This record gives sequence, structure tokens and C-alpha cells, in this order.
Amino acid sequence: MAMEIKACLVVALRSFFFLSPTACQSCPEYQKQALLQFKSSILAITTPSIFNSSDVSQLLRSWNSSSDCCGWVEVECNDSPNSTSRVVITGLYLDALFTHLSPQPRVESSMLAPIFHIRSLEELSISDNNIQGEIPGVGFANLSNLVLLYMEGNNLSGPIPPHLFHLPLLRDIYLRDNSLTGQRPADIGNLTSLQRLSSQLQGAFPQ
Repeated sequence: MAMEIKACLVVALRSFFFLSPTACQSCPEYQKQALLQFKSSILAITTPSIFNSSDVSQLLRSWNSSSDCCGWVEVECNDSPNSTSRVVITGLYLDALFTHLSPQPRVESSMLAPIFHIRSLEELSISDNNIQGEIPGVGFANLSNLVLLYMEGNNLSGPIPPHLFHLPLLRDIYLRDNSLTGQRPADIGNLTSLQRLSSQLQGAFPQ
């Protein structure tokens, strides 16, 4: 409790000088636990010696149960549109977590499951992570606030799931440099906000 109070005081002082709108507001506990679960999945596929000497260790070191996840590296929070008194996670920027690991671990797309509990996400960037398997469409269907999605440079396979084209706010989708198959999705017309779909699939995508 003392640690939380101290952390809140630090945020308050920063807010006083830099006019931060999220002073003394913590991210929802369920969102924090989702990210800690994602971190545990990463730990499970890397040996301690490799993990501790890698960039991903530095990146995720701030991700711990004793701190507010809005202060974690590569996590962005903003005011919740449904509440004037709380903040939520709106951005995750987790590109190239394993770039300097040799060999790079096999990252199954199912590892993204905890992230799909963070329904307030507006921007998700997980490019260049050697993610393999199909894009988990059912999971992405939960992210109805998603605006920007970056998944380039992985090893994703199969078709683009139609679930992506039922996200009403999705504007930019970057999927190049994967192993996706299929043609232009028939549901692409559902994305009235879509400005860019970067993909190597055949078809007349918006550019």
C-alpha cells in the first residue's frame, strides 16, 4: 500500500509540472493482469539466461505486479470514454521483441490471447516477432475500438479472418511480409473507416 501511495505521489508531481491528464489514476486491474499473463507466456518460451541478456528483458522489466501498468514501457493509457475518473490502456507497441535472440523463439499466435481482453485498445503494434499460425480472428473480434493494427514481418499463415473486417473503427492494417494466403476478403467493404490495408495478397486493396 505504501508503495502504491508513493507511486501515486510521483505521478501527481509529474502531472503538476507536465499537466498529465492521468494523474493518480491506475489502469484497470484486469488489464494489468492480462499483460502480466502475456509476459509470462514470453518467459515460458525463452530460457532465463537468454531472456535476461536480451532487449525484451529490458522492455518488460517495468512490467511487474507492484507498479501501475500505465507507467510500463511501450504501454499507452488514456482517459476512458465511458468514465471521467479512470484511464485505460489504449496502445501497445511490442515490435521486434526477439530481434537480437538467436535462434528466435517460436511464437504461436495463440500467445496473443491475453491481449484480446484489453477491449479499450486503439493501437496494437506487434510486428517482427516471428509470430506463427493463423491470425486469431475470434480474439480480434473483441477489440471493437481498434484503429491501427501493425502485424508486419511475422510468419502468419492462412487467410485474413473476416472478423477483422467487422471492427467498425479500424483504419490502418499492416500485414505485409507474412505467409498469408487467399484473395481479397469479401467483407472488406464493411470497413467504412479503412484507409490502408498493406498486404501481399492479390486484390485491389485501398492504398
